[in-house]
Amino acid sequence: MPDQKDLDGAADIFSWNRWLLSKLGLWPAEKSDFRFGLSFGYFMYHMTMEYLDLFLFIDDLEHVIMNLTENMAFSQIVVRMLMLRVYNFELGEVVSEAMTDLDIRKYKTEEEKEMVIQYNSRSKTFVKLLMANVALTATSYYFQPILGQIGSLIGPADNSTFVLQLPYRFYCFYKVDEVQSYMWTYFSQFPFVFVSGFGQSAADCLMVTLVYHVSGQLSVLAQRISNLTVDSRTCTGEIKTVIKDHIRLLRMGTKIQEAFSITLLAHLIGATSLVCILGYQILMNFANGETAILGTFVAFIFLVLLVLYAHCTVGECLITESEKVCDAFYDCEWYCMSTNNAKIIMLCMERSQKPLRLTAGKFSMFCLATLTEVLKTSMGYLSVLRNFL
Repeated sequence: MPDQKDLDGAADIFSWNRWLLSKLGLWPAEKSDFRFGLSFGYFMYHMTMEYLDLFLFIDDLEHVIMNLTENMAFSQIVVRMLMLRVYNFELGEVVSEAMTDLDIRKYKTEEEKEMVIQYNSRSKTFVKLLMANVALTATSYYFQPILGQIGSLIGPADNSTFVLQLPYRFYCFYKVDEVQSYMWTYFSQFPFVFVSGFGQSAADCLMVTLVYHVSGQLSVLAQRISNLTVDSRTCTGEIKTVIKDHIRLLRMGTKIQEAFSITLLAHLIGATSLVCILGYQILMNFANGETAILGTFVAFIFLVLLVLYAHCTVGECLITESEKVCDAFYDCEWYCMSTNNAKIIMLCMERSQKPLRLTAGKFSMFCLATLTEVLKTSMGYLSVLRNFL
């Protein structure tokens, strides 16, 4: 049977998020302007060089495609880091509120505790998968120029030619045509692996953790609403408690939606473009037999699809649990309650008609249907791109 130790174990997910966000100076309780300024400034310098590279080689379509492969992914990371900074206080309030829910005394039945632990387990699974894939993708992409030329490094000296290719499309104001300058430039970009990795995973892990937590609490709330009694001596007190919990969860869900709205919009646009571009890269490298580079792009597109699937899944889960709360208000025996209590329940029914959800900006909702639409649109763009090139 679940006990406080199980809920303490469930709290580990917030420790993981704290570790990720602290590296960027963005953990709400330990915000660091120095760490954020250093990491974000370093990241933005290289992003400026990448935008400059895109501008200078805009006439070379193949070069533009290679640039956009990175550009679309890194631009999303810029938005993620900025939104975490802008909504740092609001997210801190949600995290503090969520931590108070991991107390065994807040739950009446073993079923309620199981609901919370189940949703927490989903968060942990996603964080583990995301961190493993981010580490694999970021490191393989960084070492791609070397991995793609292993044959040149180990082959006979007379027949091998090693191309001085850098891992990223960052414009350099000097020529990288000597081994010494190449090595210094190559290693100077190594911290970018960590900054981009933490920037990518921190926002996604925090959002998934908070949304799954709110979904679990909504599931508990729906259970309590269904178990409301009609006895006038206890019914009024139970209804007041339910309403307070409902208002609290609505407030938490609204803050999460506002904090990640712009992030999800950038991700919706970026994921649609990246699936198309990475699909093209995979097809071209497969046709050319470049297996080392092919593996990097396969890991890259898997990461994009994993994050997209996670966002759509948690969005669908939030909508489903919100609708369960609405159904629970309808299904409880409100018609047998006193007139005042019945009126309160009807007001709750009306408010629950508008479910909590994740939105991209103010116009698109994240759910499983969104996943289908993004994949369909990306495949259409890929078909056009292949025919055009």
